[in-house]
Amino acid sequence: MAPELHAQNGGFAGASTRLGYSARGMAMGNAMSAVTSEGAFPYYNPAQSALLLESKQTDLTVGALKYDRVFQSTGMQFQLPPSAGLALNIIRTGMNDIDARTSSGYPLDRFDASEHQLSGNFGLRLSEKFYGGIGLKFSIANYHPQLDNSTSFGIDIGFLYQTDANINLSLALKDLFANYSWNAQNLYNLSQARDVVNQFPTRITTGIAYQARDVTFSADAELQVYNSEIQRSEVIVLNGNPVYTTTTEEIQTSTFQFRLGGSWQAHERFTLRGGWQLPDAGQVESWALGSGFSIHLPFDVFSPSVDYAFVMEPYRISNMHVFSLRLNL
Repeated sequence: MAPELHAQNGGFAGASTRLGYSARGMAMGNAMSAVTSEGAFPYYNPAQSALLLESKQTDLTVGALKYDRVFQSTGMQFQLPPSAGLALNIIRTGMNDIDARTSSGYPLDRFDASEHQLSGNFGLRLSEKFYGGIGLKFSIANYHPQLDNSTSFGIDIGFLYQTDANINLSLALKDLFANYSWNAQNLYNLSQARDVVNQFPTRITTGIAYQARDVTFSADAELQVYNSEIQRSEVIVLNGNPVYTTTTEEIQTSTFQFRLGGSWQAHERFTLRGGWQLPDAGQVESWALGSGFSIHLPFDVFSPSVDYAFVMEPYRISNMHVFSLRLNL
């Protein structure tokens, strides 16, 4: 059989925190940077933290993923009168029961790897139609018991404009200055080891959404810029003696992503959603699909909604089931 290989960008730092947020957003293909009909989603655009809400929006999410992966998130939105808002979000991802082995293949033990991200987003209503926001992210990665945890600080900046024609426009810059720094000296029992810095991709997202009474259509286009280091080794002859030299070169690559989403409130108690995304415009086969629904329960207290999303992952390597509970406190 001829093997088929795909070059994917999912291995860059912080990849698990970019899966999405809430069953509503993931069902709509994560095309949410300009959408306001589904509530506030500062995860996609910090300017949405300035949306005027009548209550404290709270979302609790858990995902059922294959390969022992973990996905959980929670968030809450607060109003800061007269014209501001604050949103706090936590995302937990990871993998359980990883089989650790020696370089010769002998089993050692099993361990868990995890990543947590805490973000705070502050938004301001600059006018009746124009919102701006800034977000601060703190991430911590625990990938191995003998590897020190790595932390990262990043900044998000976003803008949202609502036109008179039921159309929203958005612009967001995300994961600015975010990176993980590692040193594997203890893990590999090395007497000398240098720090390795893994940059988060810098993301520039533009979005548009059309929102009528019962339907929403949205689209996002995102440019992700990756900075990587490449080590080149060579042997040169110096004064008749061979000398081993290593040089480090930093390269920059980028990729485009496209996302589409839609929702239809078929009934006051029921909403349908669907989405499509292309994580790498250079790889047409990388497309993924999402679908889901919400059941709006008939309770006055907290006005709860149960949300579900079925997500077909990029390259269709696996499927995810995502469940959310929304409460309005």
